[in-house]
Order: sequence, then C-alpha cells, then structure tokens
Amino acid sequence: MELSEQQSQWLQDGMDNFNTNRFWHAHEDWEELWKSLKPNSSQELIDGVQGIIQIAAMLLNHQRRKARGVTNLWTKASAKLEPVMDGLFGIDIERLYVDSEPFHRDVEQFSLDASTVRIQRQS
Repeated sequence: MELSEQQSQWLQDGMDNFNTNRFWHAHEDWEELWKSLKPNSSQELIDGVQGIIQIAAMLLNHQRRKARGVTNLWTKASAKLEPVMDGLFGIDIERLYVDSEPFHRDVEQFSLDASTVRIQRQS
C-alpha cells in the first residue's frame, strides 16, 4: 500500500520523535496515521501501526516505572507486530521487536534504558 504525503509525514515524524526518546509524541503522530488507515487498509497494516504505537507507549511506561503498563502493552504490541515482522512501510519491525522485547522482563529492576531503542528503516 502506498501512503499519502500526509500519512508518510506522520510516519516519519513518529520515527523522528521515537528516535529522540519522545515516545508520547511518536505515539501521537502514529495515532494520526493509524486513524487515517482504518477506513480502507488491511487489518494487518492497521494492527501493525497500532503495534508500533503500543511499543512507544510501553517504553514510556518503562521510563515512568509502571510495570503493569509495560507488561500489558508488550503483550498487545507483540501480537500485533508478529504478522508484519517482515516490515511495515519500510520499518525494520523485526529489529524493533528484538530491541524492545527485553523491557517487559525488566519491570522489577527498571535497569534498561529506553533511549537505546531506535526505530530503523529496512536495509
């Protein structure tokens, strides 16, 4: 599926915000993209975007030391990302998944640094 110019901008803005640890802002950008996809896109794409939104929210919850939020969001996000593991609008979902996965097990120590997770384009 080809994204419109506005949709591409929301995707890129979300990536830029995510990669500068502005997880709430990334969530907001991608939510606009997600809402715009709902009327005429496949459920897999809609869910995939919701999955990256949930990863951003999970990392924000981790920064705020909210164990329940981290655990719940990881469960939801991982289920939505598995079907798009080969990529979503050029995003390396597999890398994002692997890099984000340890955070749901770090809810007692909160020793991991969410700023180490980056969203990247597929090579």
